[in-house]
Amino acid sequence: MRRDDDTAAAWRSLSNDRSRREYVLALAGLASVGLAGCSSDDVARPEEVTDGTGDGTDRSTAGDGTPESADRTGSTPGTVDAALGEVIEGDQLALVAYSVERRRQVGQFTRADEGNEFVVVEMAAKNRTSEEFMNFSSFLQVSLHDDEDYEYDQTITGSGGSLDSGELAPGEVTRGTLVFEVPEGTSGLALHVDLDQSIIGYDGVEIDLASRGSGRTLTQDLQVEVYETGDTLDYQDTRFTVNSVRTSSGEGFAQPDEGNEFVLVDVTVENTGDDELTVSTLLQMELKDGRGRTYDISIVGASVSDRDFSQGDPIPPGGRRRGEVVFEAPEGIDPLYLVMDFDVFAEGDKSFFQLR
Repeated sequence: MRRDDDTAAAWRSLSNDRSRREYVLALAGLASVGLAGCSSDDVARPEEVTDGTGDGTDRSTAGDGTPESADRTGSTPGTVDAALGEVIEGDQLALVAYSVERRRQVGQFTRADEGNEFVVVEMAAKNRTSEEFMNFSSFLQVSLHDDEDYEYDQTITGSGGSLDSGELAPGEVTRGTLVFEVPEGTSGLALHVDLDQSIIGYDGVEIDLASRGSGRTLTQDLQVEVYETGDTLDYQDTRFTVNSVRTSSGEGFAQPDEGNEFVLVDVTVENTGDDELTVSTLLQMELKDGRGRTYDISIVGASVSDRDFSQGDPIPPGGRRRGEVVFEAPEGIDPLYLVMDFDVFAEGDKSFFQLR
């Protein structure tokens, strides 16, 4: 019984960590809530540390080849209506809501209040530019409305699978779920997305959750350099290396969900500056697949590593720290990237390492 209590406590801790991550990333997007973009030429990008023998190969990647819809930009600013599955595209941004369902419970520990239910919407957004980084905050920009004009904000459940907010690199897709709590039986639900007219051609998008469109999938095709295991990047006072990656099916009571595996990424962080350096694996690192879904660190999975990356103290000037960061992801998913965000409050520093 004690082990069950410990497991539940670990899951609650993980849920709280995910909630904190979503909250901090939402705050990071406050300064650019209108999807302001910045060219990669205007920001300091992380620089690869080489020995001078690089072959100059372009290692940007393509997605799964699924076709996207035709452009639907309009000449007059305003709100455009859409249905589930319809892709709304501008020159810089694309949006789509794939599906909707109603639930009484999300995850293991989050239940709706008496008389309420959760509306869970699967959604995706893509940065269609080839050079500009931009921010998309589902927490600040997306709301739910009913046919009586009541508005519902997003509910942070920390249950995993949520749409990742924050910086989008050129060609990057973010895909996941949004959760709203509404009175049971609420009708006429529509998703409203506030946008910058200069980015997509509309001031907003209204997606009718009761209608069904043709159905399309946004394809991720990263337009930034993608690094490999063994590569080292320098960004300001941080030198970051992905040393290796391995997987685990679990040990003892530390087991991934059915169909999942633990992914253990061995990294080294070096402080090249004159002040102490703090690194947060929760806020700065995540896994991402080729469809745009993200996977956070696993508190439960950390127990399968005896070389866990320590975050107890800052790294002193000139110091180095090495360890494994543990994530949980679907078994064998390919491609899979480690995403390192060197500064969550800056644009243009998000970097991708292809693990497989």
